[in-house]
Amino acid sequence: MLVNALTWAGVVAVALFVGWPLLQARRGVAMRDGDSLSPPEREKREALAAIKEVEFDRAMGKLSDEDFASLTARYRAQALAAIAALAAASPSADGAPQGRFCAQCGGTVASPANFCPACGTATRDQAA
Repeated sequence: MLVNALTWAGVVAVALFVGWPLLQARRGVAMRDGDSLSPPEREKREALAAIKEVEFDRAMGKLSDEDFASLTARYRAQALAAIAALAAASPSADGAPQGRFCAQCGGTVASPANFCPACGTATRDQAA
């Protein structure tokens, strides 16, 4: 009888261990690191990822030059709109946007920094 109870307890423990992530995802619990991002930051990252994917698809020969140009223009416009929304959401005391944005990856760069903390690109010569 004791062995039977221990077997059932083991089966229940394994089922909970395996099923717990599925239950959490179904309840809407955040499962990714990016879930805590603001909507403009999420839009910016998604647009930049889409640009990289379009560039990869073109390099693989999956996109024509016309499709590449139209998709790249669309995603760049989305990324720039999201970056503008981020800059507008965090103005400084004098109304000017705080910090700068990296031209390579779109990450936020603190004003005194010479390099982007996300990708390492030099930012000294970039416009604010």
